[in-house]
Amino acid sequence: MWKVLTLIVVEQITYYTEKYQLLPSHHFRGRPGRTTTDAMHLLAHRIKGAWCKGKVAAVLFLDIEGAFPNAVLEKLIHNLRKCKILLKHVEFVKNMLRGRLTMLRFDGYCSEQIQIDNGIGQGDLLSMVLYQYYNVDLLDIPDDNSDTAVAYVNDTLLYAGVDTLEEAHLKLAEMMTKEN
Repeated sequence: MWKVLTLIVVEQITYYTEKYQLLPSHHFRGRPGRTTTDAMHLLAHRIKGAWCKGKVAAVLFLDIEGAFPNAVLEKLIHNLRKCKILLKHVEFVKNMLRGRLTMLRFDGYCSEQIQIDNGIGQGDLLSMVLYQYYNVDLLDIPDDNSDTAVAYVNDTLLYAGVDTLEEAHLKLAEMMTKEN
């Protein structure tokens, strides 16, 4: 029953996400019609466009290690609300991820229960959808029209199209150290 209920919530959140454009268009994977290939086409288009104008194209690729188990519940809930996910879905996620326990078992050893106070269950039907909202703020980093951020689940890239390699370095460093 849990998988059926979770699937219903995934379908509803996905439907509202696409109908009301709750996520930026540069957030790929786990969304209808937004594949890895689309992300790579977008990046290639931006790079070729910069080259045609005689500019330098620089890309910083970020792979967020341990993304799902290290997601902070409060940040996820904040982003779900900020993106206007229905309150019933936010409450469902909050209840699903709070008060979880685990035990370690190996070689005949069984630990005491350990409280899990953060993380999204990797492999859970909702994990992909939830992580899209968890990292949505990364797509707000670029301030300039010549810059772009693209997210693909736990991978993000920051793109800068500028006049010189030195400017590219400064621009990417600025993006990486931007407050909030």
